[in-house]
Amino acid sequence: MRILRALGAVERAGKGSHVRFRIGACFTVVPNHQGDDLKVGTVNGIESDLEPCLGKGWLKMALRERR
Repeated sequence: MRILRALGAVERAGKGSHVRFRIGACFTVVPNHQGDDLKVGTVNGIESDLEPCLGKGWLKMALRERR
């Protein structure tokens, strides 16, 4: 969620333990379970949801910049 916020994603109303993010015309839902890591499939889904707005490989670039 920190990466999405740093990229300019806007938090929309969440429901329960999930938060909805919007960037441009794209949106995704991120589970917010404190202390639990996201599963690989969930991360891949978030990446593909936002790919039309952020470009191919956006997540790898964002992770590389955080180092």
